Amino acid sequence: MSKIHKDDTGRTIIYGTHPVVETIKAGRRKVHEIFLVKGSDAEKRLGQAFESAHLKLRYMSGVELDSLTRDAKNQGIAARVGAFPYDDFETEVSKLKKTERFSILILDQVQDPNNLGNVLRSACCFGVDLVILSRDRAVSVTPSAEKASAGSAAHVKICRVTNLNRSIESLKDIGCWVYGADSVSGTSHFEADFSGKIVLVMGAEGAGLRRLVKENCDVMVKIPITGPVGSLNVSNATSIILAEIYRQSTSPKTKNGN
Repeated sequence: MSKIHKDDTGRTIIYGTHPVVETIKAGRRKVHEIFLVKGSDAEKRLGQAFESAHLKLRYMSGVELDSLTRDAKNQGIAARVGAFPYDDFETEVSKLKKTERFSILILDQVQDPNNLGNVLRSACCFGVDLVILSRDRAVSVTPSAEKASAGSAAHVKICRVTNLNRSIESLKDIGCWVYGADSVSGTSHFEADFSGKIVLVMGAEGAGLRRLVKENCDVMVKIPITGPVGSLNVSNATSIILAEIYRQSTSPKTKNGN
C-alpha cells in the first residue's frame, strides 16, 4: 500500500501536471507552494500562469524533485498542499436524499492506489455523485492515487467510513437500490434497471466483495465476458458498469419514465 508523501510540515506533496492543475482549479484545498523543474515542459507551459496567479513557486533540479516526490514520473511539477478534503458521509447523504436520481459508488477495501485513481477518474467522467471508501484495510486518496486519477480526484466527492454495511443500510433508508458486482453470479449489467437512486458496490482486488457486504446488496450484477481470463481488473469493471448507469440515466426513455 502506498504511503502518503509528506514534507516535514505534515502537508501532502502531490505531483504530476493534472493533479496539480486540477487541485488549483477545484479550489477545495490550500496550495502552499508549487515546485517546478527549470526548463521542463511544465515550467514552460505553466510557470507564467502560476506567477500571474501569485502562487508561490520554487524551482529545483529534476533530481531534487524526484527525491521530493519519490516518483520519477512527476512530469517536472509538484505542489505542497493541505490534506485531501474528504467529505462527510451524513452531510452528503442528507443532500442526496432530496433528489430523485443519483449514483453512489462504494469500494469495499480496494488497496491499490492505481486502481483507486483509475476508479475515481471514471467516477468523475460518468457523473457519480459520491464515492465511499472503507477506512480500514483500504488505500486512501494518496498522491499516487491522485496521479493515477489524472487530477479527477480533485472534483469528486469522497467519503471514508468505518462500517460499510451500516452505511449501506443508511442509503437504503433513503430509498437507494444497492447493486453489488460479482464476476460469477448475478444478472448481466446490461439487463439491470439502473434508474432512480443507485448504489454500486465494487469489491477488492482478487477477493471481491466481503460476504456480509455482498449479502447486504439488493441485486448482484456481472459483466458478460468471454475468453480464458475469468474477470476484469476492478478499475476496468467499475468503468464499464458506471458507463451503463450513465447511459441509462441520460437516455430519453429513462428520463421519460417509460
